[in-house]
Amino acid sequence: MTTFSEYYSRAFSSELLFGLRMVINIFTVLIMLWLFALAYLVWRADSKSLQNRFIATLLSIEGFKCLWIALEVFPFMPEWNSFWLIAWNIKFDFFFSMQIAAIFLYLCFPIYYKIRGLGFMYRPGLQRHAYYLPIAIGIGIWLMIQGQAPFAVDNLSWIECTAEGATPIIHEFLGNSSAPVVVSGIETTFPEGVCPAALDATLGDEPGGIWAIVFAQTPVSIVALLFIRSSIRKNSEDGGSNDSSQVSRSFYIGFLGKVTGSVLFFLTLLLILPMLNGGIVPNFQDEILWRYGDPTFMGRFKYFLFVLCFSFGTIGLAFEAMMFVHASLKDSVFGIDQDLRRTFRNAIFTGIGAFLFILTSEIMENLLGFGLAGGVIVGVGLLAARKPVLSLIDGFSNQIIPTEFTFEETEYLKAYSKTILDGEINERERSLLETLATAFGIEQERVMHLEQKFDSEHT
Repeated sequence: MTTFSEYYSRAFSSELLFGLRMVINIFTVLIMLWLFALAYLVWRADSKSLQNRFIATLLSIEGFKCLWIALEVFPFMPEWNSFWLIAWNIKFDFFFSMQIAAIFLYLCFPIYYKIRGLGFMYRPGLQRHAYYLPIAIGIGIWLMIQGQAPFAVDNLSWIECTAEGATPIIHEFLGNSSAPVVVSGIETTFPEGVCPAALDATLGDEPGGIWAIVFAQTPVSIVALLFIRSSIRKNSEDGGSNDSSQVSRSFYIGFLGKVTGSVLFFLTLLLILPMLNGGIVPNFQDEILWRYGDPTFMGRFKYFLFVLCFSFGTIGLAFEAMMFVHASLKDSVFGIDQDLRRTFRNAIFTGIGAFLFILTSEIMENLLGFGLAGGVIVGVGLLAARKPVLSLIDGFSNQIIPTEFTFEETEYLKAYSKTILDGEINERERSLLETLATAFGIEQERVMHLEQKFDSEHT
């Protein structure tokens, strides 16, 4: 029997790439909570705006899709069978119904933004309902197809290995452990009937229909991206109108990041890994073989790619959420661009550090048999190069999240917005504002420009 501490100790072992899978799981939990928080922020910023409702709904749907990976922060082993009998249905049903709903939401972009060639869809009557109908459609379609053979996972069993050389122990999870798909999976994964190492895994159905739903969002999102791109080019040719019906640059960049993550996931699983795997598209059974049965560099590399590719979609969603919030709130929440750039910088710096730690630890493990030495080297090196690395990240973030105001100007505008709430500024309030502007080093002409811009946008 695997204990709680043994499970997590094993999760961060060298065989499991020093916790790469668990790090991705934890990261996905944080991204899921962040998506829900940003969705709430967008909705509360202007709950009457149908565009805000649409963006908030889309962010929530993307958050629910994270449940598939996020729930695996809990021990995935037979001792937790009673928990997983419930969690599996939540994970499975939520993910696929929301995956279908997201596809329909992507197709609703022309309803809320004027897309070139699809202007007939930009109608208030559709906008009042299009942000929630895809959810009902996604749930309805999934309820109709979930029991059908191409989409049903009827047989799934726990496989427990207590030690290297032990006989695999089979536990019932879903369906019957004597089902042909389970028996065949065990014979293939453990051809000699012995365990390659101590492990906990599942073997069973992996129907093609559910993989088709997973991959379907990629071509649909690419089509939606092309429409958005076309709209932006048309708007630019017409003089760059700032009308809210037009797709903003931030919106486009955010969706581009999300599509890039989907495409990387798509290409890794359907092109790169099959090229390295004799033309065979891998599954979770192959992952077990690469993890324990193939100690060669190629086997470890395929296992690394297979695990890493599941982070591509989550990273894309996080970037999409950040840019969508910037597009929705940059004109109504002062300092949102600076807050988002700070979050982006910290996330990228931490991600680079984690990736390099795992990569160098794996290299040192193969060369010296002591992988943590590589992690120490990377940690020290990254701290030494912290300032130039952060400068590069800041330069990139300034390009994708431009700001019209400095930090000091943003703080001044925050104070001005609170002062002008009653529609007037008395002599005492004006004196305090002038003192604040002087302290921030803002010239009088710039102060007048800031206040005029605020007044014109918030009349």
